[in-house]
Amino acid sequence: MPRPSSGGRAALAACLALASASPLTAQFRGELVAAAQADPARLGGTGAVVLSLAGPEDLSAARRIQAAGLTLYYWIEIGRNPALAEAHPEWMASLQGHPEWRRHFPNVGLPQPGEVVKNFPWVPVHYREAFDAHLGRVAALLKDLPAPAGIFLNDLQAAPSACGCGNGQCRWTADYGPIRTATRLGADAAARFVSAVAQLARGARIIPVWLTECEEHDKPERCAGVACYTGLCWKEYAAQLELLARQAETLAVLAPYRLFDRDPAWVGKAVRTFGAGVAPARLIAVLQGWDLGTAEVEAQIERARQAGAGGYLVARMKIDQSWDPRIVPRIVPVTR
Repeated sequence: MPRPSSGGRAALAACLALASASPLTAQFRGELVAAAQADPARLGGTGAVVLSLAGPEDLSAARRIQAAGLTLYYWIEIGRNPALAEAHPEWMASLQGHPEWRRHFPNVGLPQPGEVVKNFPWVPVHYREAFDAHLGRVAALLKDLPAPAGIFLNDLQAAPSACGCGNGQCRWTADYGPIRTATRLGADAAARFVSAVAQLARGARIIPVWLTECEEHDKPERCAGVACYTGLCWKEYAAQLELLARQAETLAVLAPYRLFDRDPAWVGKAVRTFGAGVAPARLIAVLQGWDLGTAEVEAQIERARQAGAGGYLVARMKIDQSWDPRIVPRIVPVTR
């Protein structure tokens, strides 16, 4: 089983102070659906239905779920936002530092003076300007909707290939280089965002969705030789997770194994290696349900149970984690 480096383990051990937070009161079982999939007849045996919020159809879908007597949760995509990325390319995470990401995108040219390579369409809450815009969008999405039992916030980390290694699980920073085109926040950005959303949706359990970092055996292929695993990634991951876990009673592990080109056993590994002080009973495993058969879904559920997860959420809609480089003009952030 992969383990963080000695430095990473030391940082993760700091999370032990979080053990006082209470776990889930009961085993969570749910399905993640888009509005068009919110058919009570099909979802009749589900413990909870998590509706992915996207727009005008959300209200009728939420009402159908509640009318069927099912427990309603919401899922909101945060960091991966094509509309916001198009409107404000300067708020996107960048692809600076290691150039190994280029093996996936060999036809992308080099940035010229006054330009920077950005990671489309990832707009992390690690920037003050994006933080405010995302919070405003969440408020708009929740307006006039029925009150949910809880809200899953996905992609509160930075962007894939954070250091430039090309590994999609590398999510610890928004900029691994000197160029800044937005105002950076600290390691508490995700925790602060969870707190802010909790103020918007009083009474709802706010559940941040978090992806584990790279693994030791990733270095030769997934990281193209970059020593991410023994570098900053797990240390920074742990620093952010510690603050997040203090803010959120329950967290979710993003673990659709095929989406990240892993094997089924990785589901259990993701739960067990999530964080030294975050007990598995506090975790909901987000599993892949799209493009898989019943047996494959049940195998993931069993892996999560064996690892001690406090529940599971089967995603019937695809959770998009794709990314690609964009060269954009370097825009200097306005200080205020």
